[in-house]
Amino acid sequence: MTAHGRRLILTSALLTLSTSVHAQPPAADAGSAASCATQREADVAIAAGWEHWARRDVQGADSLFRAGVQLCPRSASGWTGLGYVTLNQGENAAAAARFETAIALGAARSADAWIGIGLATFRLGEPDRARRAFLTADSLSPGDATVRTHLERLPLPINASQLPTHARAAERRVAARTGRRVLEVPDSVGGGWRPLWIKAVNIGAALPGKHPSEFPPDDGTYEEWLRLVAEMGANTVRVYTIHPPHFYRALDRWNLEHPKEPLWLIQGVWTELPPGKLESEYDDVRWNADFEAEVRRVVNLLHGNAAIPHRPGHAAGLYVTDVSRWTLGYIIGREWEPYSVVAFAGAHPERTAFNGTYVRVEGGNAVDVWLARVADAMIGYEMERYNTQRPLAYTNWPTLDPLVHPTESTLKEEAELLRRRGERLPEVSREYDNDAIGLDARRMIATAAFPAGLFASYHAYPYYPDFMLYDPRYRVAQGPEGPSNYFGYLRALVEHHGDMPVVISEYGVPSSRGQAHVQPQGWNHGGHDEQAQAEINARLTREIHAAGAAGAGLFAIIDEWFKKNWLVTDFEKPGERNRLWLNTLDPEQNYGVLAMRAGTRETGLRLDGVRDDWNERGAVYRGTAAQRAVVARPAPLQLNGLSAHADEAYLWLRLDVGAIDWTRGRYLVGIDTWDARRGDSRLPYTRTTSPTGLEFVLDLRGPGDSQLLVDRAYNLYRFPRILGSSPPDSLAVYNRPFKTEANSDGVYDTLIVTPNRRRIGRDGQLFPAIREVRNGLRHARQDESTLADWYADTTTGTIEIRIPWGMLHVLDPSSRAVLFGVDDGHMPAGEITEGFRFVVQSYDPRDPTAPLGELWPQPSARGAARALPPLWSWPTWEVPTWHVERKPLFDAMRETFRAIPDGGTPRP
Repeated sequence: MTAHGRRLILTSALLTLSTSVHAQPPAADAGSAASCATQREADVAIAAGWEHWARRDVQGADSLFRAGVQLCPRSASGWTGLGYVTLNQGENAAAAARFETAIALGAARSADAWIGIGLATFRLGEPDRARRAFLTADSLSPGDATVRTHLERLPLPINASQLPTHARAAERRVAARTGRRVLEVPDSVGGGWRPLWIKAVNIGAALPGKHPSEFPPDDGTYEEWLRLVAEMGANTVRVYTIHPPHFYRALDRWNLEHPKEPLWLIQGVWTELPPGKLESEYDDVRWNADFEAEVRRVVNLLHGNAAIPHRPGHAAGLYVTDVSRWTLGYIIGREWEPYSVVAFAGAHPERTAFNGTYVRVEGGNAVDVWLARVADAMIGYEMERYNTQRPLAYTNWPTLDPLVHPTESTLKEEAELLRRRGERLPEVSREYDNDAIGLDARRMIATAAFPAGLFASYHAYPYYPDFMLYDPRYRVAQGPEGPSNYFGYLRALVEHHGDMPVVISEYGVPSSRGQAHVQPQGWNHGGHDEQAQAEINARLTREIHAAGAAGAGLFAIIDEWFKKNWLVTDFEKPGERNRLWLNTLDPEQNYGVLAMRAGTRETGLRLDGVRDDWNERGAVYRGTAAQRAVVARPAPLQLNGLSAHADEAYLWLRLDVGAIDWTRGRYLVGIDTWDARRGDSRLPYTRTTSPTGLEFVLDLRGPGDSQLLVDRAYNLYRFPRILGSSPPDSLAVYNRPFKTEANSDGVYDTLIVTPNRRRIGRDGQLFPAIREVRNGLRHARQDESTLADWYADTTTGTIEIRIPWGMLHVLDPSSRAVLFGVDDGHMPAGEITEGFRFVVQSYDPRDPTAPLGELWPQPSARGAARALPPLWSWPTWEVPTWHVERKPLFDAMRETFRAIPDGGTPRP
């Protein structure tokens, strides 16, 4: 096995655009200092251990490595394997000791052992020791991705004296400027200025398995993304925070090679919400000092003049590449929480104006004034150090837009309106007050000393907040291609800002199975396959342009697994591990132009009815041995086998039947996810007793009528009536305590969620809740729809199903955590399952109680107790496997962006 193959599940994916596992066991233990009497037996056991390791069977690998070391205690390869197993278990000090034992026994030339020490000491917080180990490994295995990644993450002795000398420009330079409703850049051909309609792609850089603060290494990833963005017809990239030095080198290199069509940069300055009491938080001295220091770092690094030391959660290094000429503008801050703005503005009503050198505020609130002060300081610092300026905006979103929306009541207003109706809010909503206060970029005015100018920046999606769906002005709006609430909102937003350019710097819809908010034109927060995502995002781009905005920033370059959405985040536990698996029910994880697919390209399954890619893996039942002996069973009722497989996104099942005829044969697949003694022991329709308690049942009734059912006690939600409501309505509330209980009811529920809660506007108008039935299964091949759940091939009798982990109440497949109970805060909590058990039945829909087919253990003799179905389990993982594919969104955006010239005028 290669070194990469041994380490892959422990350390990281290769951090390029694809990964793979190489499983080639070593022929012998080359690292032993002396032979043992049982050397051959030890070699066999240890080689088998590495094979189990490559398959992520950590428990099996542990047993085999231990057996090998017991047979030959001086086996360096065995001790190396035990080191990785121990590291996987989080015992870092013990792991380091085992790797050192391996080196002492002859593995001094083994990159595996040195990398193991590096990983263990890195986790122990011993950077010097880790660096020495990784440097040794680098000399033994040059270019290893794991080594490069961790060396870049280790604190660097950065010497500011290595920075080149930067003289302040003699004359003021304006890198770009604002015009009437558009930004302008220097015209390199005719001189003067030319308009630039911003066609941007947002770059969030967290690859699968990574935290948002873990950036790609210097391995060509940024180069590939920039090439794709340019090929897509975009002219700008937008980043939210400081990236590593190699990102800016890659951007500079691309632009030098493409001087006629450079990629412009919009650089963000990120900060967390200020600490302390709400009414004084924006005055926090330390927080303001930290934010202003970040402002200075951003300005300096863009001019190639920054030595940024290692800081947890931030990029660091020596920034010597000057990309200031390619930097179109700044967008500072974040989407501010409205409660903080309300509190701070309410506590300081006297703060309405600011008069700075470069910007001033008139008639604002305290946060408008604070933002102006930060902006003035940033512009002033760049002028002082470099005599250069460029346009600036702050991050805003519809929640804090300056418009007034009568349909959007705050929670306090809503509670009072309902009280007058004799009703009450049954549960406190988690959402913000979306129209409680506004931030108005128009109140911030550029002085004559700042000709670069100010613009407005909004993260505006078509499906939220609810005022975008219900406001009468937006409901009747007609965009260039038909009815569009989104176009109506955009027009109102642009018109409010007058001549100030408005950039919609985030927008889009995700390609996720789950949806978190429903929109009138169907541009929902999820629930789209990738083809629909492409078509919708292309239209949204055209509407942003037609509405008069100054540009559009598509979100985002890649799918990011670490993201969280309100509708599913309570069922991703531990939350820190959600980056290790892809939740297709979570819209936030599925916005990318590039799909981060689960599994490897070479070994992954495809939903197409073809058996070849299974390669006999995961057999749960095979042949007729496990069936009840019934002679001459009709072909549609014959059950020939069930297989199961797990990857980072789905539970996969393959059911082999004699023939498929939905009028004569249908199928039930019962799934026991936790404790065979719990769950419903009766199957629906046939009313047969199952040998194990069931939490879920797959009900396969044909292409248009199949679903996943959940035992009633284990359903996530219940729907009590709202007391006193007229007309009656209901709201989904948690079905605590989320425990599966033993029963024999045979009663199963559908899975229903409420993306849009019931609302009442300021004028008293009621807007009913909108629910989604999540458990319906879409029948299609995977290449027909990326939301396909199952496919039945009538020629081969093969039925393939893939079920998102979240639909089975799996909180974390990487650790096999399933929903079971609540924590101290009465929120969903999990337990580790040993695995799943399956039962399968076929039945004739014309007479469900007639003789049928079964796949489960049968009594060995009359009156004997039935055995439990076999336990099927899957290996846990600490590092996911994944690969990249372009979505149809790439081609759709390339066509759309290219149809909008950089000047913004539509082509005839």
